Amino acid sequence: MKQCNATIKNFKNGNPLTPLVLSSPHSGKFYPKEFLKLSQIPIETLKQSEDSLVDDLLSTNSENNNVLLSANWSRSVIDVNRAINDFNENNFDPPITKYKSIPSKYSRSGLGVIPSRSINNELIYKNLIPGDISTEWLDKAWNSYHDSLKKILNRVFEIYGYYILFDFHSMPSRTYLGNNPDIVLGDCYGSSISPNIIIYVKKLFLNSGLKVKLNNPYSGGYITENYGLPKKGFHTLQIEINRSLYLNEKTREKNHNFNYLQKLLMDLIKNFEKEKNKLLK
Repeated sequence: MKQCNATIKNFKNGNPLTPLVLSSPHSGKFYPKEFLKLSQIPIETLKQSEDSLVDDLLSTNSENNNVLLSANWSRSVIDVNRAINDFNENNFDPPITKYKSIPSKYSRSGLGVIPSRSINNELIYKNLIPGDISTEWLDKAWNSYHDSLKKILNRVFEIYGYYILFDFHSMPSRTYLGNNPDIVLGDCYGSSISPNIIIYVKKLFLNSGLKVKLNNPYSGGYITENYGLPKKGFHTLQIEINRSLYLNEKTREKNHNFNYLQKLLMDLIKNFEKEKNKLLK
């Protein structure tokens, strides 16, 4: 079993070259053997909830040298964009004892830190989940990801006096709301990042010909809520990308537009880097 749920790029000797950090917490595709034995859902179905290839979209970042943190574990096993105690204690036997259950609307609908339902609302597990195995997953996957994220952001803040975290995700082209826009920017309704930054990022996407919405239908998850506090210099923005822009949603393979979108994102980051200091004044 992989011990760490964090792949880090451009964090050379712990010295980030820019205060803008990129993250992809849902692009992981590792499934522990224990999970595969307990699950009754085909891997092909579970993969539909992954933010497939988002880390690849951000990987050609040699020019800007932004630190990039991406998850290795699938979000169907452990969702690092949920609180570590966001689970229903009744889902486990024996129970989880190391962490106190504080369920939210996410875990109540089966989409907590240890998801119990698939993207199609199917029960993932055949039986109740063993609490000892779940605790091991939380320790290895959730803690390692957030330990890495905190280490990066603390170092950035130490050097620059602030940090900006762009937390990248992907979304289905269609949800219960109908057709999704190309991009959804989430700042927890104005609480996670300077308004100047989100206005500027929205403008960059719009100028690229993409349709953009703010906080609808995604306003930001645990990472945006907990790592964004603009008054202290902690700026976090969730960026959701419509999957149809860059991959085949069924096969999860790159489509003809992948390279174009990859370059568009890198150009956007490059332009943002030039203006970021002005935006924080």
